Amino acid sequence: MKNRIVIVLTAILTALLISGCDKVNELTQPSPEEVLKSYLDASLKGRSEEAYSHVSSEDKAVKSLEEYKAETDNKDNPFSTVLASNVSFKVLKVSKAGSTANADVEITLPDMGVMLKDLMGAAFASAFSGGKDNAELEKTIAKKYENGDVPTTTKNKEYHLLKENEGWKVFLDWKAKKAAKEKDQKIAALLADAKELRKSKKLYGAVKKYEEVLTLNSEMVEAKDGLKKTNQEIISYEEKQAYIKNVILKDFKVSEGKKYGFGDPVPGVFGTIVNKGDKSLKRVEITVYFLDKNGTVIGEKDFNPVLVSKYSFGDDNKPLKPNYVKDFGYSVEDSAPSSWSKKAKARITDIEFEK
Repeated sequence: MKNRIVIVLTAILTALLISGCDKVNELTQPSPEEVLKSYLDASLKGRSEEAYSHVSSEDKAVKSLEEYKAETDNKDNPFSTVLASNVSFKVLKVSKAGSTANADVEITLPDMGVMLKDLMGAAFASAFSGGKDNAELEKTIAKKYENGDVPTTTKNKEYHLLKENEGWKVFLDWKAKKAAKEKDQKIAALLADAKELRKSKKLYGAVKKYEEVLTLNSEMVEAKDGLKKTNQEIISYEEKQAYIKNVILKDFKVSEGKKYGFGDPVPGVFGTIVNKGDKSLKRVEITVYFLDKNGTVIGEKDFNPVLVSKYSFGDDNKPLKPNYVKDFGYSVEDSAPSSWSKKAKARITDIEFEK
């Protein structure tokens, strides 16, 4: 019985000692506000390694110290001295709940928008006077701010902290930010692909790209507008494809003729277009494909024998009405590849209806 009492008392004493140590550690460790102040001072003033030491282990698992230093290194930035010497912050409020804490911070820093306008104005003036290059201009503007008043701006920001074994750490959620960045990069790539597909008339492929963007961001206006316009283009394209068989290209040939009616003969392409349908066309595009001696396509050039536009003049600026015929001839001296064999083929590649 006596031994049992000793064991129980020992266990209670051990628990009390551990609890007491934890309270001592908590009292000796920096508070969330102190940790945040240390992080902000180091981060805003370019002491990257020190700032990284205050970051949560969850964030460190996403980004190494070397990666963080590469992102935050400003040693080659002529404005680094101005930035470091003109930043300040004020921790407005810290609320703690168990192992988490939130803080509201007011940060004052140089207004890079105003400084950039100053730099752009100096660059514009220098371009006309044949003065300094961009690097020299940046150094000059930076020196000006080092020795004078610096425009500043103030913003409020919320920070989160987590309590770890080593004490309080700043939680920046780099995992979510990395995912958001990768998502933005994917969206940008999809939009660029869609643009190229539309340009090359691969409209159904463009639709898929826009739809994929909208699965990533259902509110993206650019993707919504692009999808709407592409679907309209598909309707128009299908209507054109159904009609284009009525637009006949005949008597196409490569020959020589005098450019502008005088001078030495130059190579050109000639032919006739006939509208055998029932609609008037305000634009007809033909594509000429240049062939080498083996009959391989080595280049191409688009022409518009029919182009009704306020910027178009002469016979081309007339609609091709039903049953109308249009002869054309174009010099290809400047557009044909050097290895061209003086052989070519052509086809009608696009039309536009007159409304």
